[in-house]
Amino acid sequence: MVQTPSQINFLNIPNVIAVACWIVLLVIWMAAIEEWPALPAKFPMHFDFAGRPDSYVDKRVVAWFLLPMFATVLNLGLTFLVPMIRWMTRKHPEFVNMPRKEQWLKLDSAARLRTLEPVFGAARVLQLILMGLFLFMVVSSAKVASGQWSVLPMWPMFSFLTAIGSSVVWLRFRSVTAVTKEVKVFSDPL
Repeated sequence: MVQTPSQINFLNIPNVIAVACWIVLLVIWMAAIEEWPALPAKFPMHFDFAGRPDSYVDKRVVAWFLLPMFATVLNLGLTFLVPMIRWMTRKHPEFVNMPRKEQWLKLDSAARLRTLEPVFGAARVLQLILMGLFLFMVVSSAKVASGQWSVLPMWPMFSFLTAIGSSVVWLRFRSVTAVTKEVKVFSDPL
C-alpha cells in the first residue's frame, strides 16, 4: 500500500496549526489564572458595541473561568471533528455535508477523503483564529476589570470577526474546489 504525504509527514500544516491551537489554549488558561487574584470584587462580563462594560458579575471562579472553559470545549470539539469526519467519510459518507453531494458520494472512499484535506486545513485555521479571539477576550477583560483600560478596543474584535468570516468563506471555497477537482478526475476517462 502506498502512503500519501499526509500519512508519512505528521508535521503537515493542519497538524502544526492544531498544536498551535492547544498552545494558545494553554496561554488562555495561564492568563486567566494569572489575572484571577488581581480582579476586583465585581468585574465586567459583557461589553456593548463601543467596548464599554454593560454587565458586571461578582468575582466567582465560575464566572471568570467561563471563557477558558468554553474555549477548551470548543477546541476539543474542533480537534476531534477532523478524525470524526474522516471516520464518517469512510463508514457513513451520506452524513457528511459536502458540495455537489450526489457526485461526491459516487467517488471512491480515497477520493472522498482527498476532497476533505484542504477543508481540514481551512478548518484548523478557523480554529486557531477562534482561540486567538478567546485569548484576546480574556486578556482585555482583565485589563478593563483592573482599570488599565477604560473600554475594550473594538478594532481587534472586528478584525477577529472579519478573519472568522473570511475563513468560513475560504473553507467553503476549498470544499467546492476540492470536490470539483476530484469529480473531474474521477469522471474523466483514461
